Amino acid sequence: MRSSTRFLLISTVRLASWLMIATFAVGLIPTVSAEAVKLKPVKTSSDKRFEAFADGTIHDKNTSLMWMRNDYWQMENKWVNWYTAVEYAQRMNNKNFAGYSDWRLPTVKEANSLYERRKRNTDKDGDKIFIDRIFPKGSGWSTWTNEEKQNKALIVSLKDEGGKSYQDKITATDAFLRLVRGPVPQE
Repeated sequence: MRSSTRFLLISTVRLASWLMIATFAVGLIPTVSAEAVKLKPVKTSSDKRFEAFADGTIHDKNTSLMWMRNDYWQMENKWVNWYTAVEYAQRMNNKNFAGYSDWRLPTVKEANSLYERRKRNTDKDGDKIFIDRIFPKGSGWSTWTNEEKQNKALIVSLKDEGGKSYQDKITATDAFLRLVRGPVPQE
């Protein structure tokens, strides 16, 4: 179980009898991860495979992986090259997104696990992608993975027939990212 201590210091300065200014010093307040306290999901997918939590995460009960609810496009509203994707994962870890600091690019197998031909969702352009509707509409149609070869890395597609392809790490023109962590412990 992870926890940290946070505190909030409030001081008040009286400038005049009718005006007070409060200043705040934010420190660490006790926090515990969703895994440790077994938070209840705010939404469950129709097939009971995915559970969405209020902290912006989605737990996949089949793979024990935890995904960010929103992908890079939904968070930043722009394309992402592979190097920026790696930096973004580090930035989310530094921010301790949803109380976790182990976000990463998915493996090819993990990214492929999101693709389900019988599931329908829509991407940022309103086109069909095959990912559970527990993920919000408007995401990208693919994700970078951690598999790389020289100046290229694999992207897994969530549209059409799915699949994967090597793209240039810098110049890939329509690349997206969905971060993952885990596997996480089961109940």
